[in-house]
Amino acid sequence: MLLGADFFLSHHVYVANDQRKLYFTYNGGPVFNLDVAPTVQGGAALPTAAGNGAVEPVNAADFARRGTAFASRREYDKAIADLTRAAELAPTDPTYLFERARAYEGNHQPFLAMADLDKSLALKPDDVPALTTRAAFHLAGRDKPHALADLAAADRLAARQADVRLELAELYERADEPESAVGQFDLWIATHPEDSRQATALSQRCFTRAVWNHALDLALADCDAALKRDPKLVAARESRGLVRLRQGDPDAAAADFDAALAAQPKDPWALYGRGLARLKKGQTADGKADLAAAGALRPGLDAEAKAHGLAP
Repeated sequence: MLLGADFFLSHHVYVANDQRKLYFTYNGGPVFNLDVAPTVQGGAALPTAAGNGAVEPVNAADFARRGTAFASRREYDKAIADLTRAAELAPTDPTYLFERARAYEGNHQPFLAMADLDKSLALKPDDVPALTTRAAFHLAGRDKPHALADLAAADRLAARQADVRLELAELYERADEPESAVGQFDLWIATHPEDSRQATALSQRCFTRAVWNHALDLALADCDAALKRDPKLVAARESRGLVRLRQGDPDAAAADFDAALAAQPKDPWALYGRGLARLKKGQTADGKADLAAAGALRPGLDAEAKAHGLAP
């Protein structure tokens, strides 16, 4: 089990080797409760929020620690205030700018977040998390060239087995770069065989290949493997339906889309895929109804599908 530093702001963990047990403290109230009097540990008071006799942070690290804890509780205004103070006290440390960018993102202030990411990367150009975060912002702003530049830099800097490979794969998929996305999925899947996200990653690689219309036999194997790991994974049913549609098997495709829609009746891709499968089966009225429903749920899906050769 992995615990973040913010967890230890509010809790202690005791290891009882003789009992083969772990004990976690819980004092009631919010899990990350910063609005209480300071806890004394080793003679030093831990920084908490102002009020109730609390001790205020005195240096950049203290402000940043409290700011990131506020952010974890989605109290973004407080987080931004603390992280701003940290950045003022340590203006050459890129970490505080990056954390403030994430707080701005959570607070729905993308332009301020992007400005902080630019400043952070000017101080530390090889910061992979900052590069991938900025790439996501570029993609949201439809600035694909700059997004690809950041993704390429992150790809060069990250270790082959790094967990960030999965994030890179998803970002390349969003950028409509299927070959690069599959390459990143390959690296992550090969080096994380026991990860709980394996089924999802296999399903995503299946979907990417299906949309790309490339290596469909490998795509089908990925979806089958994903469903073996997690039989209830709706995305894998949807992806396998798309593969079977590409392979010219509308009956099997429709069965997979039906299964996906039984779990998620308003899944636009599943509706669109079933509509195509029904049209191929000669069920014209039902097929057109599915396509119309998919378009209503996700405007622009028809154009997106046609761009990938999935026209009715």
